[in-house]
Amino acid sequence: MEPLALSELAGDLPRPGVLCTLAKVVGSAPQAPGAKMWVWADGFSGTIGGGRFEAEVLAEARRLLGASRPEAFLKEYTLCREMGQCCGGKATVFFEPCGRRKAVHVFGAGHVARALASTLDGLDLEVCIYDSRPEWAEASAFPAKTRILRADPVVLARAAGYGPLDAACVMTNDHELDFALVDVLLDKPLGYLGLIGSMHKARVFRSRLPAPRRSLWDAAMRCPIGRKIPSKNPKAIAVSVAAELLDKWAYRTPSKPAAVKA
Repeated sequence: MEPLALSELAGDLPRPGVLCTLAKVVGSAPQAPGAKMWVWADGFSGTIGGGRFEAEVLAEARRLLGASRPEAFLKEYTLCREMGQCCGGKATVFFEPCGRRKAVHVFGAGHVARALASTLDGLDLEVCIYDSRPEWAEASAFPAKTRILRADPVVLARAAGYGPLDAACVMTNDHELDFALVDVLLDKPLGYLGLIGSMHKARVFRSRLPAPRRSLWDAAMRCPIGRKIPSKNPKAIAVSVAAELLDKWAYRTPSKPAAVKA
């Protein structure tokens, strides 16, 4: 069996997890060196051998997930009768904790969203596109690593457990959809929240919010999104948004959430 690549095992990043690699085998073992297993809080992918041996590796990986400052390490296991294994060999496993990456959640798959995904491609950021329109949420229009979800963006936003490691960029094809998304996202403790549009749009949206929620807008919202530039070219806007994301969020250590419930 060929060892699985990390990209195959961890296709649903940015969730945190532990990569368990069978680093060394002495004698007999159910898998060869190089076998990998990706472990997260409520599941795993891949295998390094099964049985009690694998169960103990899973338990160790989840213990590591719960550590405040997890560090990579090697651990040797003897595949003996007490472990329910009859291989008789020894297996050394390399435990490698992988904290979740920051993620940019782009609501809308239009021209600016496509340009933004392209601009962010190659950085250590997860880029997720949300749009219910199949003709726009088309994989061929985005970089290969972009995650695309074709579903109601408001439903997705409402269910999401966003935190300081998440940025949301609202840029759909519909102003009412933009407002519905903003109304949901203001309650999320995001690291960054931006809305495409003009100063007039910002004033209108803010005025539509109930008075107690306007403080959330004032604390969290960036509208117009991105750096101020004299251009409406989608690529230029995308570059301005990317610059703001990198400066104000991506390259900063997460601290207190940008939005606090009133």
